[in-house]
Amino acid sequence: MQQAIKFIRSNLSASYETLELQSVSRLLLSKISGYSFTEIIVNKNTIFSAEQRAILKIYVEKLKRGMPVQYVLGETEFCGLPFMVNEAVLIPRPETEELVQWMVQEIKPDSHILDIGTGSGCIAVALKHLLPDADVHACDIAVESLAVATNNADNLRLPVYFFQCDILKAEKSDRKYHVIVSNPPYIPQSERTDMMRRVKDFEPERALFVEDTDPLIFYRKIAQFALSNLFSGGSLFFEVHRDFGKDCVHMLEDMSFVDIQLKKDIFGNERMVRAVKE
Repeated sequence: MQQAIKFIRSNLSASYETLELQSVSRLLLSKISGYSFTEIIVNKNTIFSAEQRAILKIYVEKLKRGMPVQYVLGETEFCGLPFMVNEAVLIPRPETEELVQWMVQEIKPDSHILDIGTGSGCIAVALKHLLPDADVHACDIAVESLAVATNNADNLRLPVYFFQCDILKAEKSDRKYHVIVSNPPYIPQSERTDMMRRVKDFEPERALFVEDTDPLIFYRKIAQFALSNLFSGGSLFFEVHRDFGKDCVHMLEDMSFVDIQLKKDIFGNERMVRAVKE
């Protein structure tokens, strides 16, 4: 184990800051050894087999190319649950966990919920886990994303109904919902050059970026869809770009939504919006 740690540090110290490298090291060692983070410390004198050293070398080479550790390992954690991830889906973020936690506090436990642009299924699956009586549906434009989401729900034995949908073209659903939620693409193309390489070079572009000329395109379309497909009194939840929260609120006000709330995340960024259909 000690040799493995030295190998990781010597190869990745130029790519990561100290604390992040420590976190990446623990993830790699845990994946390869099967030990928990605590067990790694207790078993620090364990010697890796030739097969384990070969796997570690493959992982480190991918990380040196800039691939996010979640894609390298094929997994991450969201709301305390394990999720499979690959380059077909965004890596779930802590801010999105905050959105889920807010929803659980606000909505009825037996709600009919639709997650639009589900990606890995993290929002939909976590909501089904935390609200077992809810009826959760989720959609995405990408078949490959839906395959990942379905796999995650099946692995956790949490029934979620997934279907393909291009929300920019969708209008009328064959059912109504009490809650619609979305974490849609919201990063303007102009911000691409300032982003970390491991994000812009590996995570799916379609799930990240919007044109600078219309950064609220998905929010506007989803809100229009919600007006037709939410029950009266139903709630619409968004994760938003920290710079566009107020713009999103104004848009929802113009569309006659009520009880609109803009909520900050733990870092003080305006990151979440809730609105109610009259």
